[in-house]
Amino acid sequence: MLLSTGWCLALLVFTQVTQGRHYDDHEGSQETETYDDSWMNEIMGEHTKESRNARLQLREIGSCPASHPHVYYNGQYCCASDKEKIYAPQGEKCDGSTIAFDSLCCKGNNHMRCPFSSCKEGSQGSEKATELQLQIEERVKGMKTLEEIKNYAESGDSLELFQWELFANLLYGSIDMTDETVAWIINDKEALETLVTSGDVANYNWKEAVEILAAIIKQDENAKSGLKLKLAVAVALTFSNTVTSMADGSSIDGIARYHNYAKWADERVLFEPFYSLNAWEMRYVVGSWAQDEELVWARENVLDDYRDPAKIGSVAWKMVEYKLENDDGVSVHHKDYYYGKPVTMEWITIVGGVCGAISRFGTHMAQAFGIPGTPVGQPGHCAFIWLQNGVNWLLSYDVSGWAASSTHTGIQYTWKRPAPFFTMMHEAQKDLNNYRLSEKLRIIGASFVSDKDLKFSVLEEGTSACPLNYDLWNDLKDAMRGEVEEELIESAVLPYLRDHEEAFGETKDVALKKRVTVSAFQSRAYRITSVGGEWWSDQETGAWVEVHLGNPCSVDQVKIHWWGISHASEYDVMAEIGGEYVKVASRSDETRQNSHYNPWGTLAGWSGITTALKFELKTGRKDPWYGKYFFGMRQVVVMGRETHEASVVSRGRPVATSFSDSPGANLVDGDLETMTQWSAIHQHGSANIQLPGLCVLYSVGIEWEGAVQGSQTLQCKVGGEVQASTEGEITETDLTDCLARDLTLNLKGAESYSIREVEAKGHCFSTREVFKMKLEEGFANPDASYSEYVIKDVAGVIDGFQCDTCF
Repeated sequence: MLLSTGWCLALLVFTQVTQGRHYDDHEGSQETETYDDSWMNEIMGEHTKESRNARLQLREIGSCPASHPHVYYNGQYCCASDKEKIYAPQGEKCDGSTIAFDSLCCKGNNHMRCPFSSCKEGSQGSEKATELQLQIEERVKGMKTLEEIKNYAESGDSLELFQWELFANLLYGSIDMTDETVAWIINDKEALETLVTSGDVANYNWKEAVEILAAIIKQDENAKSGLKLKLAVAVALTFSNTVTSMADGSSIDGIARYHNYAKWADERVLFEPFYSLNAWEMRYVVGSWAQDEELVWARENVLDDYRDPAKIGSVAWKMVEYKLENDDGVSVHHKDYYYGKPVTMEWITIVGGVCGAISRFGTHMAQAFGIPGTPVGQPGHCAFIWLQNGVNWLLSYDVSGWAASSTHTGIQYTWKRPAPFFTMMHEAQKDLNNYRLSEKLRIIGASFVSDKDLKFSVLEEGTSACPLNYDLWNDLKDAMRGEVEEELIESAVLPYLRDHEEAFGETKDVALKKRVTVSAFQSRAYRITSVGGEWWSDQETGAWVEVHLGNPCSVDQVKIHWWGISHASEYDVMAEIGGEYVKVASRSDETRQNSHYNPWGTLAGWSGITTALKFELKTGRKDPWYGKYFFGMRQVVVMGRETHEASVVSRGRPVATSFSDSPGANLVDGDLETMTQWSAIHQHGSANIQLPGLCVLYSVGIEWEGAVQGSQTLQCKVGGEVQASTEGEITETDLTDCLARDLTLNLKGAESYSIREVEAKGHCFSTREVFKMKLEEGFANPDASYSEYVIKDVAGVIDGFQCDTCF
């Protein structure tokens, strides 16, 4: 972590002008301070381009293979000899002297083209990367199907993919390959996979990371497996860059940090969630800017009521007083605010501080007990996030929300700087096996498969293994620039859409994890449609809660779990139906269980397809704990069914017919007044209607010229394969389980046929819409504010798919 001593103090005493302040006991303030924002350029920095771009550029540079080890022709060619060929027209570039990078001739013409975009003089890392690249290319080039590549990715041989990834990142620094411990790290499956899949490393200091990990293992054999392997990897990755003490600006010893946390883990002085963390999460424990003795002090001096993994971060504003001046009247703007002493956690509790000191203190308190945390920058403010209960990232001491929060300068991050990307990596790492599989598929698809259709299939399969792998979506975007076979895309997205539709029509809680907006304390709003937690409002009148259902829904029942005694004595429920809010229920319609404390209230459903609910809360009760909240909800449950708005999806679509005496377009022109028709004078005929996307069809109607002629078969097709069919004498038929990209009508049993119109009704999805649904399903809570930010970012990547064959 790259912090100067001056910036360490700046975190605590950045320039500000305040006009009063209040922080809620749990989540931060609904009020804001006015700051001089000049320091924000340093805190936030520019949002760097995703590290993926740098990695891809790095992989384009390699070393020449051992058979032709000498680089020349400005990195484009490799020579077997270390001498130039003599060729007078090229002068000193071809005069028989020792070959150099800018030489233009190779002795004996014994040369080969560089296997990378460019070659450089090899280090051990680059030579090994080249060797592995050629080895993997040889293996993969014989694979023609996705199934073959999946089998390889799931086999023991695929460890070479992560070895190549590591060595590709070591191009700018060599490691001692003769060291037995280094060799063990590179060849042990769990050690290497943990190292390579636990987040990015700033400045590509992978050499330093490997050396630190090897040093730890040499001192502690227990670091080869289990919790201590994860701890050792977390330390190695984090301390690959300097981690600076916020107290005095000195560098913290990473190996000593490992031994201390290993000892504290053995002594069971850390909170229980620590023992279930993965290595990526542990990085935000061991990377604490507090010195080790401060962390001991924190455990010994924390307020007893907050000695809890669900509360530990919230102790900050209980133990640190917000003070613009110290007790001697020295302004927080002045360097002597802390009397020239090291700004330790203990000293902060004595002197006080502003948002930087308080957020740093909350972060370090969590880390002292093994709970991940990190400060985050907001416009004119410093907040922090911590992994409450080791389960969910909680934004605390908040003013501006997740969308305005950015990883603090000096903290390493994966993918992108905005703080919501912490939650994306956290969700991705929940299923490590699938995340690692997705990484292997990403490496294969992006770097070792040239066939455009197979490349698409491999990367798309990676998004199925882990839809929250941000790099994968960018690589998939690159793969879809060409003309990927349309039927391949259709077949790839069909299984996901089928699963989505099967769950879509079930009676369920259609509000679960859906977006919520409220009149106050927006940071707590998501809890209303989650399980556990609570939302409250300190408004005596005019409080409201709006639940956005995402899709049109029929509503059978609404249940409200009120908080404490702060339930509404009067309220109205407004439903958004047809784009307008109408009153559908009130307090008098509620059946409330016989409980004064945390009661459940039940409302019957209503007719009308609903897209959102709004609770207008009128009369509440002040809570007995804080004495300021009049309304509170623990959960809102909306039982019902999601629906699609059906529309005609066949009109004006391309039609291909077998035989006809009139244009096939007449079948779908919607013209029943001038009696346009399609006719075929044959015993057998067919018409294929290409739909505007991958469609869920609800019904198909056929307007005949006269009576029904013969019998018909309707086929719903995706990727050329029949997914569902119905047959008979058809005029109007309802369909079930009909997912279709093409609707085919086959005719038989008559001498000729004459049809005025075919009208298919349903709801269609584009390629991009299906991928976005897959992405959202990957989040445990897709409508939380932090998830919304990342989903919007990745949706932008998906919108950038430029494939000519996307529907």
